[in-house]
Amino acid sequence: MKVTRYKKASKRINFYINNFGYHPPIQVLIDGTFCFAAIKNKLLIEEQLKNYIQMDLRVLTTPCMIMETDKLGHKFLQVSKKLKSLQLNRCGHEKNPLTGSECIKSLVKDNRYIIATQDRDLQEWIRKQIGIALLYLHNVVPTLEEPSLATRNFIDRKSKKSLNVSSFEGEQLVQLKKKEGIVEVKKVTKVKHKKKKGGPNPLSCKKKQSKDSQITGIKNKTIDKNKNKKRKIKIPKHVKEEIKKA
Repeated sequence: MKVTRYKKASKRINFYINNFGYHPPIQVLIDGTFCFAAIKNKLLIEEQLKNYIQMDLRVLTTPCMIMETDKLGHKFLQVSKKLKSLQLNRCGHEKNPLTGSECIKSLVKDNRYIIATQDRDLQEWIRKQIGIALLYLHNVVPTLEEPSLATRNFIDRKSKKSLNVSSFEGEQLVQLKKKEGIVEVKKVTKVKHKKKKGGPNPLSCKKKQSKDSQITGIKNKTIDKNKNKKRKIKIPKHVKEEIKKA
């Protein structure tokens, strides 16, 4: 399990190195929530993170983080002491200190940090940004989250743009190929379509009738003719004369 965890962490940190200019020593910016969770679970922050990321790194915090934990009182005294023992990253808010999350948001715009936080709202904000690495404790184990959907979509669009050749560049390439004789201009020839021959006469495709059906057909015709004929009745002459006299 440990080997696969280290491989995933290495793959993810290399993604940020190749695409967003992260470089050793990797800077891990820790806030009070992450420090509190680490102390609660007896985690040695610097040692554990170095073993997990397996690169030269610097664990940092800011004056805003320290001042925020100092205000929380005696319960967070150990957290404040631990933050003060880390390397201090000047944030420029000393005169007007911000909350830990607001301080981080202002710093990540121009710098390349891995943000270590347990603050759920801050985590969601980081996931919507592009090119910011997020680290947190999951089951008391440091976990570098895979690049967010916003980050992956940005890289996909960027790679597609680099592969696409503009129309001007395309014309230039065609002209250069013509000069060098690499591409021959193909003549467009019209393809003549052969006319399809007409099918057979449907009347000629009638099924042959059997002998029995032919005989019955002839009988039916003769009966019909006999029906149509009017029967002439001959009247004798003496009957005709009697009719006339009457």
